[in-house]
Amino acid sequence: MRTRIVSLLDRVGFASPPESITPSDPSTPRVAASAVVSLTGLALLVPNLFPILDGGGPFAIALGLVGTVVSIGLVAVGGLLYYSGFSDRNAVRIAVWNLLGVVVLGGVMLAHAYAQNRLSGGIAPSMFTVGNLLAVGAAAHVIIGVYDARRVRAEQLARERRRTAVLNRVLRHNLRNEAQVLAGHADIVATVPDEDRIRQSAAVLKRSAETVGSLAEGAKTISRERDRGPEEYEPTDPAAVLEAAVEHARDRFPQASFEVDAPDALDGTVRASDGLRTALDELLENAAEHGDPPIEVSVRVLPDIVELSVTDHGDGIPDHERAVVAGETDITQLTHGSGLGLWVAKTVAGTHRGSLSFSESDDTTTVTLSVPRA
Repeated sequence: MRTRIVSLLDRVGFASPPESITPSDPSTPRVAASAVVSLTGLALLVPNLFPILDGGGPFAIALGLVGTVVSIGLVAVGGLLYYSGFSDRNAVRIAVWNLLGVVVLGGVMLAHAYAQNRLSGGIAPSMFTVGNLLAVGAAAHVIIGVYDARRVRAEQLARERRRTAVLNRVLRHNLRNEAQVLAGHADIVATVPDEDRIRQSAAVLKRSAETVGSLAEGAKTISRERDRGPEEYEPTDPAAVLEAAVEHARDRFPQASFEVDAPDALDGTVRASDGLRTALDELLENAAEHGDPPIEVSVRVLPDIVELSVTDHGDGIPDHERAVVAGETDITQLTHGSGLGLWVAKTVAGTHRGSLSFSESDDTTTVTLSVPRA
């Protein structure tokens, strides 16, 4: 049965392209959107049955049949929308287009009826006429909504492809560099009898191997963040997440000092996954490894967003790496960045519908992860 439904969806354009929500995740917006479309069809079915049941003229019966088929189609579309590949947001978009068709066309018809009765004493349109036209209008707007949702999804996929292409270039450049380092020092170990040189090369080999492992883990984290379902996001206290990340960073980097500026009682939560903690871990690690102490960490609650900031002193993030992550410059052999930590943080910001921004003063660099308030 499921296979037949999916096949039908694909033929009518409802199953393409697949998104993150499936019928096994029956969220409230999705159920409401499907119900709105189906209930519109049921409401408009009644007036379209009048001429058929009352035995009206052939023309009225033909129009009634058309309206009945369209109304039943709307009922079916509501069910198909629930099983479609559209996300909750795009399913709601289609339902809104459906209601827009009813409201706009209904409003125009009521205005005409009022004008006719007011100015010329004309006859108001019958319930059958209203129902017939509204059914056609609602169906037309559902079709518009489907194409609108498909356009939005196509734009989302295009952005995903661009981001994937960027990360592929980052990985390719970094892995190529580390491979050259590994090969060069492997030759030294194999051919140079000097024990000191061998020990130095062994240390470099170990660091490069750790770097390759870190790149692999970063790529895995980014992939996991993009694949998260909506059920993995829940109300979260960002200050508590930040303080836990700082405690973890203190254990990992005992030589660094951290100063935390967070309110005791935070008036605001965010809808977040555990990826928020991962992003903060990456930012704190980056500050500890590339900046000078003290590392200042803060939480700021604004009307619409919560800002989580990490500030370090000294040189901080290299200009070319920050520019690549911020999208200010293209990736080249010299500007590919040294790791995926900032890319992980940027991906998490994007999946949380937030942003990652950078700011500098004379001797400090601040990275701010902004997340919308719940």
